[in-house]
Amino acid sequence: MQNKLIVLVLVLCLGLMAGCTTKEVEQVTPETEMPYTYTENFNNQDHEMTISSAPKKAVSMSQFTTEILLTLGLEDQMAGTAFLEEEIYSPLADAYKKVPVLSEKWPAYEVLMGAEPDFVTGWAVAFSKRGVESSTILQNNIPIYVPNSTKSMDATLDTLFVDMIEMGKIFDASDRAQAYVKDQQELLKNVQKKIQDLPEKRVFIFDSEDEEPFTVYEGFTTNLLSMINAKNILSGKGVERTWGKASWEEIIQEDPEYIIVVDYGTSIRNTQDFDGKVASLKANPILKDVTAVKENQFIRVKLSEIVPGVRNVEALERLAETIHGVTLE
Repeated sequence: MQNKLIVLVLVLCLGLMAGCTTKEVEQVTPETEMPYTYTENFNNQDHEMTISSAPKKAVSMSQFTTEILLTLGLEDQMAGTAFLEEEIYSPLADAYKKVPVLSEKWPAYEVLMGAEPDFVTGWAVAFSKRGVESSTILQNNIPIYVPNSTKSMDATLDTLFVDMIEMGKIFDASDRAQAYVKDQQELLKNVQKKIQDLPEKRVFIFDSEDEEPFTVYEGFTTNLLSMINAKNILSGKGVERTWGKASWEEIIQEDPEYIIVVDYGTSIRNTQDFDGKVASLKANPILKDVTAVKENQFIRVKLSEIVPGVRNVEALERLAETIHGVTLE
């Protein structure tokens, strides 16, 4: 029986696991054996999912998974998409127009079922009471796929690559998935080669504030930034959370050299959210001696660039150039 562990073994063979991201990999294009099975856990209960043939009417309930499917060229095998949190990634804009939009956020159960999906994917929250509960989907014998890179505290870019490989297997598009992974590895290798001898920089990820800052502690985002010698100042503090509230005193004590500001503006051209957050940080008197504030070193990112997704390596290129002052070709 195949499951996610088998996919992990496949990726190990490709040299994708931790510490191997910059190594050459051999291109391998295995055929998907159907039926293909894997396991998901909802409400502390394991559910075995079976894919009898490549989905033809997939529905993505999150922008992250929508962009994965479109990157793999699967728009003609999608019956719908939902929850566009920001502008679609520009290289995917034309493909996105071909997919029906079921809802601005999560669709109602009736709307989802009206699309007659044969496969559903998204963040785990999409299959909770806030979205469409997993039990109501599973009772219709519709398989659900939640990428591990969104669930594991130890998730890295390699975890995302495992997800991509598995998506390729589910959709019988392994050649496309592996080509994507190899391309991203090559891009990242070039970035890391440029900065490998440069000192680590201290960064603080600023999402928002409600008297205290909401930020990143551990998990994918922290692990992603570490790949370009960018140290999250709140990592390693014994806080077993991905995102959460910190104190300004912690930030001052760790004195970040750069502040990475998450911009939630709906348009990449509209910097109002970023500008407002930077103004707020500069106006906070207790931060006046923080290096990043004194030297005006703020970096704008979209959330989709620093959580799992197809934009990660491109974002790392840009962040590395800014943080380390290098020019990447």
